[in-house]
Parts: sequence; C-alpha cells; structure tokens
Amino acid sequence: MTKPKAKKDAKAGKPVPGPRTSAAIRQAQEKHSELPLRPFLALGQGDDGKPEMGPTHSDQAGHSAWLHSSLGTTSTSFMLQQMHSLEVATAGAATGSEPNVFGLNAALAMLGAINPQDELEGALATQMVGCHSLSMAMLCRAKSTDRTDHLQLYGNLAVKLQRTFTAQVEALARLRGKGQQTVRVEHVTVHPGAQAIVGDVHHHAPGTLGAEAKNEVLPHATSETAAGAQGRAALPSPDSEGFGVPISSHAERPLPAPRRTVARRARQSKRAEARPLQPGGD
Repeated sequence: MTKPKAKKDAKAGKPVPGPRTSAAIRQAQEKHSELPLRPFLALGQGDDGKPEMGPTHSDQAGHSAWLHSSLGTTSTSFMLQQMHSLEVATAGAATGSEPNVFGLNAALAMLGAINPQDELEGALATQMVGCHSLSMAMLCRAKSTDRTDHLQLYGNLAVKLQRTFTAQVEALARLRGKGQQTVRVEHVTVHPGAQAIVGDVHHHAPGTLGAEAKNEVLPHATSETAAGAQGRAALPSPDSEGFGVPISSHAERPLPAPRRTVARRARQSKRAEARPLQPGGD
C-alpha cells in the first residue's frame, strides 16, 4: 500500500503544509497580529539623487512623531543624534555607500521593545542596541576565523560586550524601579497570656549590665513570674547523684567548713630505710 502523495502548489512547486503545520501557522499569525508594530524605514532617493532612508508613506509628520516616541523624547535634535548613532553602530553590512537600512530597522525594533520613557532611558537604550550589535559582530568574526589568536581576541571582546549588555539591562531595571518601596510581612504567633515584641531583642547573661533593664520588656520576666520563683522546685543538674541546683534567696544557711581534714601517712625516716649493718669480723 503506497502512501498518498502530498499535494503540490502549482506556483511554488512545493507541497502544501500539512495539518499540524497549518495549525502552527494559524497560531503564529494570530500572535503576530497582536504584537505592536515598530517604526521602520525604507531606502529611497533624495532630492539630490543620493540614497537616503525615509518612511514608506507620505505622512512625514506622523513618521517623525513615531521616531520621537520610540526614543522617549520630544526633542528633534536628540532624536536625530540618536538615529545617527544607531546608523553608525549598525553599519558594516551595507555595500558601497548605501546605508544599512536592514540593520537600522532591526535597531528600531529593539528600541521599541525597550520602550524608553525619557531621554535618559533613550540614551541607555541606544547604548544597549549598539552593544548588542557589536557583540554579535565579534561573535561572527570569531566564528569565521581559523586562527587561535583571533578566536581568543574576538571571543573575549564578545564576552565583555555581553556582560556589559547584561549590566545595562540591570541598570535600566533599577532606573525604572526608583522610589519603589519594599514591604516585608512576617507571621508572628502570640500565645494567650504572652506579649509580642517588635524590634531588636538583646539577651544578656545574668549579672551583667543591661540584664535587669531588658527583663522588664521580655514576656517571660513579668512581675508575677518573678514573685513565684521562690516556690519552684530546684532546677535539674548534671550531677550524678541527682542533686538539684538551689534557687537563690535571702534565707540563712550554714556555710561549709573552709577546710577539710586529710589524713596523712607518717613519713619514714631515711635512717629506717637504710640497710642494717653487717656484723664485723675479727
């Protein structure tokens, strides 16, 4: 049993897309229609006959407002300066003296994604576009060379530019988050009869400076608990015989003897330890 051949388009000479491909294409078209449109330019001829870039429609004022909005400014001088910087930063792929309209339109699309809100963000966005363009150029040069030294040179430059681009993205995020307050909410459980403390709590050893002052605000050092401390049992101790640790009070107790009697063995004289004399002969 042979498989049915796919239908071919008479104009293109290629088979028509299958059901899954057609469904993916429809989803992509729906998503594409929802994406915002970015400003773009077309290559044409100026009044002097030289090639220049301009809009594809006759609304010059509307196109100028579109470019101003993409850089977050109302200044025509700022807009023209940034457009010139982008044109120089994206140059290199164009042939002859014609401007690189392809690279400039790509830069404008990236500017639209950054969406700067003022001139400061617009200048940072222009730097980000130029840094990205240069880093990709270094990667392409590193890919096309066969020399190890050139590969190391272009690769290191590309890595530095990529780190700079990441730092620029973080700087833009911090710039847009200025004045933002962070509120941290913590869960505190207070049992019945206890007191909750908000603030720093410092613990001091007994008898040190600040121990009595801090005990006044701690929930476990209230006047009632301090008054009932005399009637409590002795605290457990690591004593092997099980004796407890007595609680301090003002009661009078007999003091132990300062010294104890230790039995000592009498010293033997050195004479007793000496050997007996041998009897003398005639």
